[in-house]
Amino acid sequence: MNNVPIPEIVTKKKSGTEMFQFNNKNLNINLLKFWSWNQSNLIENRTRGLLAEFIVKNALEIKSDYRVEYANYDLISNEGLKLEIISAAYIQSWTQKKHSEIKFGISPTVGSKENPTFDGKKRRWSDYYIFCVLTNKDQNTINPLDLSQWTFYVLKTEILNIFKQNQKTIGLNSLLELRPFKCDYLGLKKAVLTKEI
Repeated sequence: MNNVPIPEIVTKKKSGTEMFQFNNKNLNINLLKFWSWNQSNLIENRTRGLLAEFIVKNALEIKSDYRVEYANYDLISNEGLKLEIISAAYIQSWTQKKHSEIKFGISPTVGSKENPTFDGKKRRWSDYYIFCVLTNKDQNTINPLDLSQWTFYVLKTEILNIFKQNQKTIGLNSLLELRPFKCDYLGLKKAVLTKEI
């Protein structure tokens, strides 16, 4: 039996011009077509969450070539701050009877077994939570790429651990009671890196 571990695949950043192939011949399909097909619905919950991470990454000018799946936190700043990014919106991609309530998942997790500090105990692994709200309530004008339609709330994880230790979700009003630092896209970097919160 082969007990040699299979090493991690090191991902290389792709441009979108990479071609699909069959029998070593390029097809008329490139990776960009897949990306467009797979993630054009930016209002859909999962895609909006990934978009929020990308927005924060760019606001903080984080130098990373690609997203790491299944990490203990979503982003790490150039200064070493671990960040958990969570998004919510009033407008959804499905038919709604009313606007959605703004609610965020904040449940502690056991994290990855690959992490050097793994001990099987649940915790929040980040230094900060960044709660991202797509605030537009009008279906006709909502545009997740318009960064003026987003509001961000930055909160130290230790505050969640003190006041919401084992809580799995938090609504916007309960979050505001914890007095997070509220800012727009242009204020995010200053809020996190100068520790004004």
